Amino acid sequence: MKTVLNVPAFYDSLAPDYDEMTGFGKRFAHEKPFFRLLVENHRIATALDAGCGTGFHSLLLAQLGVRVTAVDVSEAMLDALERHGKEMDLNVRGVRSDFLLLKDAVAGPFDAVFCMGNTLPHLLTEPDIRTALEGFSSLIAPGGILFLQILNYDRILATGTRIQGAREKNGVTYVRFYDFHDSGGAVLFNILRLEKKEEELMAGLITVPLLPLTSGQITGILEQCHYRQIKMFGSVAMDPFYPSLSKDIVILATPA
Repeated sequence: MKTVLNVPAFYDSLAPDYDEMTGFGKRFAHEKPFFRLLVENHRIATALDAGCGTGFHSLLLAQLGVRVTAVDVSEAMLDALERHGKEMDLNVRGVRSDFLLLKDAVAGPFDAVFCMGNTLPHLLTEPDIRTALEGFSSLIAPGGILFLQILNYDRILATGTRIQGAREKNGVTYVRFYDFHDSGGAVLFNILRLEKKEEELMAGLITVPLLPLTSGQITGILEQCHYRQIKMFGSVAMDPFYPSLSKDIVILATPA
């Protein structure tokens, strides 16, 4: 029987494999040009990375000269961030908090709040999404920005695509897939880890619920939270967003 974990337990369990699964080291060269333009165009000197994971975007921003506060609900992910920071000689402050308590956990204002890696859908109701987005807004300095990335659930729900990706690294295969039958509107996100040891195939499965936010839903909630100049893209490269094709929904917005 499938065991559904809460968010901290899911990411504490995933932390030892997270960098291998996401290609941590190789992503810097690819994404840095896009974030350099963002930092320069919006004069970002301070930033909050909300849902930092093992710290990829926090460390990338720190490389670009930004003072970063990184927040995550998983202690194991924050431990990985601290380890990477020491290895890369970069100073990023890590804070453990969930999004609903964020205003009490960190002190703004920040020139930008980044919420990347499909983190926001871990909140399972629209009221909680609004609370989080209002919390972000309260921490953004006048003229600052929110930069948000989630998966394109317009495409995922329309096609019913269960398998979202498979990656093999050092003899371990990670398969990411969905179950769509949750009656409460959530989907179940699963990560299957397969490793062959001698002649035996070892399998591990972890599962967490997500709220599959469509482009219309997230835009509507941002408007309810009084964000303006809401711009939607299909990737961090700020390509056009195509509901039936784009992998991601990336939003750049400004609090009122």
